[in-house]
Amino acid sequence: MPSKNTIDGIMQFAGRLEGIEQTTLREGLEIARLHHQVEQVIENDLAGWGLTARQIEIMELLFHSEDGTSTPAALSEEVSLTRSAMTSALDSLEKLGHTVRTPHPGDRRMVAVSLTPSGRSFISRHLPERYRRICSVVNVLSQRERTAMLNSYQKVLDALVRELQKKQKAPPERRTGVNA
Repeated sequence: MPSKNTIDGIMQFAGRLEGIEQTTLREGLEIARLHHQVEQVIENDLAGWGLTARQIEIMELLFHSEDGTSTPAALSEEVSLTRSAMTSALDSLEKLGHTVRTPHPGDRRMVAVSLTPSGRSFISRHLPERYRRICSVVNVLSQRERTAMLNSYQKVLDALVRELQKKQKAPPERRTGVNA
C-alpha cells in the first residue's frame, strides 16, 4: 500500500482529473493503507509461530471441521486463496508435518486434507492465544464502534463487488493501434 508520501503524489495527480473527490480519495487510500498495515502486523506476529496467517486459517478450519477433513477446493474458497496458492500452502504445511493429503473417501478423483496428530496438537495450543488476542484488540472499540465498523466494512465490500460485477458486464474497451 502506498506510503503517506506516495498518497500525497497520488493526490496531486488526481487533482488534475475530472470527477475525483479529493477528500474521498485520500480517505479511501488511508483506509486501505491502514488495513494493509493491520494485516502486516498480524502476519509478522504469526511468523513467530512459523506460519502465515492463511496457513493458520487452514489449520483452524481443519481443526473445527466436523470430521477433521476438507478438500483443497473447499479450503481455497473458505480462506480466499487461489487453488495454486492453496496447493503451495498445503505443501508447506505438509513439509512442517502439520497436515496430510489422502485420497478422498467418497470420490477417488479428489483429495482430503486433514491435520496430523502433531498439527492438531500445535493448533490446539495456539488457538486460545489467537482468540484471546482477537478479543483484546477488538475490545479497544466500544460495542457501537464495532457495529459501525462491521457495517462500514460490509458496505465497502458490497460496493467493491458491485463495481467488479459492472466491470465484468461492460463491453471490452475498443483497442486501437498496431495490435488491435
